[in-house]
Amino acid sequence: MTRARLFVTLFATAVLGTTGWWGWRNTGRQRTVAQHLPSVPALTGWPATLADQITDAENEARSWSKSVSGLATLSRLYHANGFFAEALLCYDGLRELQPREARWPHLAAGIHALYGRAEEALPLYRRATALAPDYLPAWIRLGDVLVKANQPAEAARAYEEALRRAPGQPYALLGLARSAVARGDWNEARTRLNDALARHPEFIGALSLLVTVSEHFADRATADALRERIGRREFTDLPDPWLDGLADVCFDAYRLSVTAAIASSAGDPTRALELLDAAIVLAPRNSSFRRQAAQIHFNGRNFAAARAHLEQAVAANAGDSDAWLLLISTLRELGQTEAAVSALSRGLTHCPQSPSLRLDYARWLKATGRLEDAAVEFRRGYELRPSESSPLVELAQVLFATGRNSDALAALHLALERQPGHPMAQATLTFYAISQRDEAEALRRWADVRRQTKTPPEVVRGLQQAFQQQFGRLPP
Repeated sequence: MTRARLFVTLFATAVLGTTGWWGWRNTGRQRTVAQHLPSVPALTGWPATLADQITDAENEARSWSKSVSGLATLSRLYHANGFFAEALLCYDGLRELQPREARWPHLAAGIHALYGRAEEALPLYRRATALAPDYLPAWIRLGDVLVKANQPAEAARAYEEALRRAPGQPYALLGLARSAVARGDWNEARTRLNDALARHPEFIGALSLLVTVSEHFADRATADALRERIGRREFTDLPDPWLDGLADVCFDAYRLSVTAAIASSAGDPTRALELLDAAIVLAPRNSSFRRQAAQIHFNGRNFAAARAHLEQAVAANAGDSDAWLLLISTLRELGQTEAAVSALSRGLTHCPQSPSLRLDYARWLKATGRLEDAAVEFRRGYELRPSESSPLVELAQVLFATGRNSDALAALHLALERQPGHPMAQATLTFYAISQRDEAEALRRWADVRRQTKTPPEVVRGLQQAFQQQFGRLPP
């Protein structure tokens, strides 16, 4: 055999061997992918785009060169849209195909944790932390599941590891407080929460848990003050880019709106509006998504954008009283008083039983001097929502202004029956006693006001000044 023929033979053998190895490798990969391709679930009622993307991803998964990326795309589509069993099957295959990729155990663990399946979630979160030790959400999620699995000491170690990598991380500090509560160490929990709030004063998670801790120590004053500080703000979950990024392939408008609310609460209105834009495209006749977007624009003082969304919201659903109410407020912020009055009239035409619109109408009547009509509307607003005392307080103020003092007092007492301790009802009764020079009654009512932590500070100061002017001294 000549040297040239020998070289060709050796080269051919090498090429064939390499090709055989790659063929065997690809065959094994495709077999694994095929074993982890879920049956397509029923997609009736879903946008056609979702079915198209699932079909495209399946075709890619069955291909020779893109099978793994196709399976990964399928996992995202199924997970993002709530098809969790299908997503888990995909993640099983991806962990086998890419055992060094931390995303797959982390995302699968999140599904198991969502359903309280700690036994399945824990080994997956541990695997994710081992593969991606710098990804903080994995450590904190691991700690959260361990707390729920009644393993607070091990949970604390997970949170400490997160803090070692990111000192002061608020969710890790909150986790340490939760693990301390689980161990029954309330003093440590209070210390951890105070540390978290020293670093992050408005962290709702720490404020909320400190309410529970304060109540444990029978410190009602602190607990009440914390509730006042929290107000209507809600706790937002830990940012988790791997999980949060799934929203980009979500075709469930409601899920998008929930994710948008979380993003907005977390201080990311831009992302929230992106998600709501996607929800509106999917459900253009649903007024709530436009109203939600309008509220974000309103909070950011972009009143023109808010108005545009709200006008489309009431056009799509004239029975959306909340959209009418926000449209009225938006028009007032824009200085368009006549348009606001027109919107109020149209809103009441379409939503005559809306207590909020009735109250807004009553306030407008009061502001324009039509006190008798305002009294009728305040009473109607209360009748439409009898669990709410504020309409009765405003009714009482109108009745006082028209000289119907006994009716006004009856309205205030009814307000306190419905809502004991209502701060403005107590304050109004106190002011009335002062105006009548009934010092004993004024002092008794003043004591109620001082015990109520929700009374606005400016109201308290006004009562102090009125008492001093009437009786020549400040109340105790």
